[in-house]
Amino acid sequence: MRSLSRALVPAAAAVMLLQAAPAGADPGPADPDSVVAAAATPESVCGSGYRIIDSVPIKTPRLWATSYLLYNNNGYNCVVTWKNTNLGVRTYTEARIQVQGSSTIHRNGGNFTTYAGPVRVQAGGKCVQFGGIASDAPGGQRFQALSPWGHCG
Repeated sequence: MRSLSRALVPAAAAVMLLQAAPAGADPGPADPDSVVAAAATPESVCGSGYRIIDSVPIKTPRLWATSYLLYNNNGYNCVVTWKNTNLGVRTYTEARIQVQGSSTIHRNGGNFTTYAGPVRVQAGGKCVQFGGIASDAPGGQRFQALSPWGHCG
């Protein structure tokens, strides 16, 4: 038996599951995305104290994913892009956020089975723009959605 967790999930929110392999069988590499996704939510991925305040769908009209903006009372925003299609299949998925007045776009992207992120930034008193990217297949076409500038508290 072994314990699995996704490295990007904060320790306090990590979901630990045990996987048993039949005697004599090689369990092979585990897919931490799939294991954590079984019990994860955008709130648990961002960590304690975060709550969803907005979202943008990534669609064509098919809904590929949804980017969620979360906020905690310490002035931090967090973005997670959650796949709605191709769950369990590694496709390019990205979560991103930019603080108005900065040229830096904070992002987490890669070939994920369930979600991209979390991406956290301190943005107290400043507006943010958030969104994400999802693809239709491994190496396939990518679709993007961005929010307007907002949440300027």
